[in-house]
Formats: sequence, structure tokens, C-alpha cells
Amino acid sequence: ANIVKCRPPNNRTPTAIEVQTCWDYLRRQIEIIRPQVIVTVGGPATKMVLEVSTGITKLRGTWHQYTRIDPPIPVMPTFHPAFLLRAYTRENRAKVWSDLQQVIDRVQA
Repeated sequence: ANIVKCRPPNNRTPTAIEVQTCWDYLRRQIEIIRPQVIVTVGGPATKMVLEVSTGITKLRGTWHQYTRIDPPIPVMPTFHPAFLLRAYTRENRAKVWSDLQQVIDRVQA
């Protein structure tokens, strides 16, 4: 699910107000679905779901918790596909693949 329910003009990064406007809808989706894990892609989604201001570069690749539900849901932040298209390096692709492998391992465990 997207953090915002409609893409901002010119495909720009959503503003904090746009993210907050859509947050209740996404929060309710999470409560209803109760996923085994959440993968946040990109900074805005990660910051909103984890309620932090830390950037995606520092958060990606390590497990965190979505704590607005009991029991908490494991969260794996990773880079947004648009970032990978702009910074298409072997290193960045390896980081995302590592993140997704951790998710696969967690779900299959």
C-alpha cells in the first residue's frame, strides 16, 4: 500500500501534510490486514510508519517495529525504486536485495 493514496503533481516526493492526510487510511489497512512484516520503501513511508525523523540511509537494512498495533509488526525499511533508478549502482542494488532477502527469511521462518 502507498503512504499516500494519490501521487503528488509531477511525481514529486509527498509533503508531510499529504502523508499525514492519508495516514489514517493506511493505519486502518494495517490493522485490518495485520501483515507478518511491513516493507517500507523510501524515506516518507519509513518516517511515517516508524514515527522517526531519521533518514532512510541510516534505517534501511535493519529490523524495526511498527508499534501502533499489538503485537508489533516487524518493519524492514529499504530504498525506493525511484532512488535506485537515479543511483543505479551494484552497491545500491545489493543493499535492496539484502533487505528483501531478510524479509523473505523472516516470512518463511
